[in-house]
Amino acid sequence: MRDPEVIDVSDMIGGLYDDVGLRDGEPSAKRPNKRGEQTRERIVTAAIECFTEYGYTRTRVSDIVHRAGTAQGNFYRHFASLDDVFLAALRPGLEALAVVPTRRTGHSFELESLVESNTSYLHSYARYRHTLRLLREAAAASANDGFLQLWLRLRGDFVARTRRWLQRLTDSGHLRAGEDLDLLAEALGCLTEQLAYVHVGLPASTPRRERIDELGRSLGESWYRLLPRAEEAR
Repeated sequence: MRDPEVIDVSDMIGGLYDDVGLRDGEPSAKRPNKRGEQTRERIVTAAIECFTEYGYTRTRVSDIVHRAGTAQGNFYRHFASLDDVFLAALRPGLEALAVVPTRRTGHSFELESLVESNTSYLHSYARYRHTLRLLREAAAASANDGFLQLWLRLRGDFVARTRRWLQRLTDSGHLRAGEDLDLLAEALGCLTEQLAYVHVGLPASTPRRERIDELGRSLGESWYRLLPRAEEAR
């Protein structure tokens, strides 16, 4: 039977973009040829490098096209604005993170399972740490309110998935009845988000795998200790 939380993450992220009034598609409805796709990929790669180096607020279209080795006209064939190319750069990281929490499925709440899922989350975050970190900058600094709404929706969806997992544990008798699951899910989400941002996103260089594994174990153990187990499950 298909896991109800296994979803088409590309459609999910596209739907979120639409819901908050953002877009990352081409201005033209014309399907790009192979050369056009290669140009688009070069622009997105250059955009990631520029946003990482200069920050969200200081990056210019001229910076991106210079680094991509193309003309501004080519940029606007694929993207309507800097916000559009930023969304395209952001999408792979959001899709990667969206699938990790789904590993906390069923009634599993063993320590090693929580360590594994949280470590996987941090490794995924590390692969896209520059753009994921910049989403918080865009949410705080952009005149486009859509970025703030996007950030709130993404963290809200993470918390909602955790809340559903906690409810399954409660329904199966593993967690104490009567707990405030909304508040617990929010606390677990804040813990995960802040640790990822501060210890993986902000450092000058990507943390080594061993460090991420260490952080993942600490985070998994924190989740484990915060779960209010039922007496019979202790």
